[in-house]
Amino acid sequence: MKITATVLAAVLALGASSALAEQEKNKPLTVAIFSNMGSFSASGEDADGSQSIAYLQMVYATSSWGVGFTSSYANADYKTSASNERYQRSTMTDTALTSFYNIRRTNFRARLGLDLGIPTGQETQTAEELGRSISDDIYQDLLLINTYGSGFNMAGHMSLSYKTGPVTLGLGARYLVAGAYDPMSDREKDEFDPGDSLMALVSVLFNVGEKGGALFNLSRTTQGKDKQDGVDIFRNGDITALEIRLMNEWFGDLSTSLVGVARQQEKNERIYSGKSYKVETGNANANSTEVFMEMAYTMSDPLILTGVLGYKMVDANDYPEDDYLYDGGRTKYYVEPGLRWSFSKRTLLSLKLRYSGIDDKKDSFSPNGATYSVYNADLGLIMGF
Repeated sequence: MKITATVLAAVLALGASSALAEQEKNKPLTVAIFSNMGSFSASGEDADGSQSIAYLQMVYATSSWGVGFTSSYANADYKTSASNERYQRSTMTDTALTSFYNIRRTNFRARLGLDLGIPTGQETQTAEELGRSISDDIYQDLLLINTYGSGFNMAGHMSLSYKTGPVTLGLGARYLVAGAYDPMSDREKDEFDPGDSLMALVSVLFNVGEKGGALFNLSRTTQGKDKQDGVDIFRNGDITALEIRLMNEWFGDLSTSLVGVARQQEKNERIYSGKSYKVETGNANANSTEVFMEMAYTMSDPLILTGVLGYKMVDANDYPEDDYLYDGGRTKYYVEPGLRWSFSKRTLLSLKLRYSGIDDKKDSFSPNGATYSVYNADLGLIMGF
């Protein structure tokens, strides 16, 4: 499943906005401006590329309700061994509008919300351009944005939490109604309607003393059937994910989070021989495991040093090596130093640099396997008013 530009922009900007909100809770308006520069190169494959992204987010949030706006502009230029020509695209992405309402009681919290995805991006391209794009799962680790537009999307979401002693219990759900769009400008009767999806989440937070805690999140995402020209063509397998997060503040200036994430996706359903629609004979999806540590060290009142160190492993899927659906999996390690500098209680600067090393095993995209080096620099300015 590709990550949409609006979802990614919201995640990045909201993370920094939260950091500012902790410093100045009585400033309801937050404006976040981010830019990200990324590039990758390969050994074993004729592949290289770059992507630059600019994000803008504005959030107005009070203790009981809030609204937000996120938009971004992306520029991509890359080449893979599957194409002799480079893939190039410069466009706005879809715009995300979000809203929520909070209900607060002594030990009970509830949030209800509605998100809208406005199709301001460039979702339509030629069949030739589409053939130059990265379709393999490796795109998840090479580029931050892989989908530059879609139809009109609407998602309702809710979360409930109840605190009893040192334990907080949580429930959440999000239902996405995905809109149809035209993926190829030079093809007729190819309107693509992605299946709707439902994500359900159960979480348990244990507070250990005043400085430690453990968080457990278990989620399940169910996918609907994709349609093309009104005909069922594909359904992504349901996804189950477990996240365990151990948090601690060691001596006032240093805080760490050790995180483990395990993800499993069931078999897809697809069209076979142009007619039959049924479950795959094997599972084209692969299980993945990721472990990383996040660190923050307060050097002084205005300066906080941050860092992330992680490792990700994607297993081989269930198909034999001579099948075109076979994927041998991949491994990835990454390191991300950074800092946050507070000019005032209203202004925060964020800087992060990341290096990722990826070993991609044999599959139809890389018949001989390949290794990738990926570089990213992310700069953000967050202001409260």
